[in-house]
Amino acid sequence: MDTSFPRVRLEKEELFDLIVQNFPVGMIIVNRDEVVLEFNPAAEKMTGFKREDVVGRNCREVLPGVPCKLKDLDKKALVKKDEIFVYIEGTIPHKNGHEIPVRYTAAPLVKGYEPKGAIVTFRDVSKEKQLEQHRRVLISMFAHDLKGPLAIAGGLLIRLREGKAGSLTEKQVEYLDTIIKEIKKVDTYIRSFLDIVRMEAGQIRLSMELCDIRGLVSELLSDLEVRANQKKMTIQMDIPEDLPLVYVDKCQLHRVIFNLLDNAIKYSPPESKIIIACRDVGEAILCTVEDSGTGINEEDLPYIFDPFYRANYSQGVEGTGIGLAVVKTIIEAHGGRVWVRNKKPPEHGAIFSFTIPKAKK
Repeated sequence: MDTSFPRVRLEKEELFDLIVQNFPVGMIIVNRDEVVLEFNPAAEKMTGFKREDVVGRNCREVLPGVPCKLKDLDKKALVKKDEIFVYIEGTIPHKNGHEIPVRYTAAPLVKGYEPKGAIVTFRDVSKEKQLEQHRRVLISMFAHDLKGPLAIAGGLLIRLREGKAGSLTEKQVEYLDTIIKEIKKVDTYIRSFLDIVRMEAGQIRLSMELCDIRGLVSELLSDLEVRANQKKMTIQMDIPEDLPLVYVDKCQLHRVIFNLLDNAIKYSPPESKIIIACRDVGEAILCTVEDSGTGINEEDLPYIFDPFYRANYSQGVEGTGIGLAVVKTIIEAHGGRVWVRNKKPPEHGAIFSFTIPKAKK
């Protein structure tokens, strides 16, 4: 009699147990009713809970915050399995009461289109958070300390330009104008970067008010008309007149849309068209800025909103990589999100999109 099948099954069960016991990050496995079936040693060490404290109990009750909400899954979404993985930062409770910052990866265990359970892995990011906080403080101090000497140098240069230290030749005036212009750029970069650090740390309070996006964009297009005309470009606004209002910091939203349109002008060829469109998509307003440039290399797309990141497509164009980081920080501070994708061939260019919550009635 062939006994290979039972032996293989035993080997698989033994291997599964070894994986659970030796997995280097916390692991939780739940059934379709969200009851915990497995809780590995790494999870025990991280949370202080023993396996017997957790197994057999509802995941939401014993470990609030863990993304194990199987009952909320839309069965249609299960068709696209790569889109139902969850990658989030959150916290997990420790047995002694404090919260541990963690990074989760979670996915349902599916048979056909029916969820049978879920697996959640998580790792402690406390040290990363501490290092990130130290980084922010150091960068903030460094940028803040630069502002003083820069202001003094800029002030003295302006006095020189005005002839307060004697008459100047035409060439000296030309040089001073260039230096003053560049100092103003550096000052703008420092202020923008400090804003990013402060917003990420929650130190900037948004001055919220009702805002008509159509009116805001109309004002911006008037301001950008000269720059667009220099490249013989057209900017088309596709925003309905009855678009619902949003509740935002109007100054910061102005900054977001200006940065996106400014980028579109920079990276699009002469005599091309830029389209800014906004639509009501339920609980939010979706806005897109579509350019006609060369697009963004696929390897650059995940990092395009990182501070100081300069993608390959930006070669030959002035910038520091701060603008898009500011856009992301402002939109997320409002509870929205921002992303980018390339147009589908044969079209060229990129489409930057962001959502902003609608004003509640």
